[in-house]
Amino acid sequence: MEISIDLKLMREIVFRDEPLLLEMVDEWIQDSDGKMDQIIKLYELNNYDKLFNKIHELKTNFSMIHCPAGIQCCERMIRAIEKQNLENSDINQLITIVADVKSQLLNQIEPIK
Repeated sequence: MEISIDLKLMREIVFRDEPLLLEMVDEWIQDSDGKMDQIIKLYELNNYDKLFNKIHELKTNFSMIHCPAGIQCCERMIRAIEKQNLENSDINQLITIVADVKSQLLNQIEPIK
């Protein structure tokens, strides 16, 4: 499944400065990887209060790159936490989306380097 992203907002934030965009994309990747690591640990620890907050934070990351699939996945997970029926498959889907987004980000900025 192709994950849709749009770097328009990031480009506007950096005033179309491509080297600065590269830095922002790198920061997005590092920050999202860190959040994903925390999400996995919090899920394993059954710490759903902190997990809820961390998924909200990752949803914000997806908003920065206008990634509907990531936003929707986070929203589904938040509802699942509220209903107390979050499953391992939800976490795996989020891991896949983050990996796909990272790959696309790197492919979109590759020509800039």
